[in-house]
Amino acid sequence: MDIWQRIENDHANIAQLIHETPNALNGPGVVRSRERLLGDLVDELDRHGAALAASLYPPLQRDPRTARLVDEVAREQAAFMRDLRALARRGGTSGWLDRFEDATYAVDHCLHRLVHELVPAARALLSADAVEQAGHAYVRAKLRSLRGRGSALPDAELVGGAATGAAIAAVAGLALLAWRLASRQRPASAGSSAPARGQPSFGRAGNAAPGERRGGEDPRMRQERLLDEALEETFPASDPIAPKRITR
Repeated sequence: MDIWQRIENDHANIAQLIHETPNALNGPGVVRSRERLLGDLVDELDRHGAALAASLYPPLQRDPRTARLVDEVAREQAAFMRDLRALARRGGTSGWLDRFEDATYAVDHCLHRLVHELVPAARALLSADAVEQAGHAYVRAKLRSLRGRGSALPDAELVGGAATGAAIAAVAGLALLAWRLASRQRPASAGSSAPARGQPSFGRAGNAAPGERRGGEDPRMRQERLLDEALEETFPASDPIAPKRITR
């Protein structure tokens, strides 16, 4: 899955939450309450914005042809996030629906600009290598957001088995990333050229790992690439199912 598909999936998730939130009920025992769905929408938009800021924004901000567009889109994102967070703090007060519609209209407008202005510009300006790097950065930023929000496993009473398995897959990806970072920092045993106990041997692991082989690729770089690909494969499963639906 490339970065363009990930962006499309994020937008579908956001559109579905915008559609469901105003029609949801509030009250004791309501699992998918309006308050919960609004919180999910804020979280989804926050992760999406963080992923864009870590992936496509930096190279496009460096290009004078797209720098202004990135700044405008980023300002729009900041504005509707302020409005949605303020709405979440107020709860179901009078005029809630009108304020929700105003805020989500701004979301729709911003996502439209992303799809019809920013993404085409990125496709035209970025090389294949730059797009691949942006895809990796997009996934890592979303993983960091998931790790930073607390417990990654949802309440088993509130979700089905598929969602629970998806969350476990996301946690497994985070654990793999943490192991890799720890292995880089762990020093080798003094006076020995062999890896320390528990430390990976990049040469053996990189050569033995299954998957695509690229001519002349260093074993360590091959292992790094395969780990990145494995992380990316775990992440999409953590997203909720998102039917394609246009809200306006």
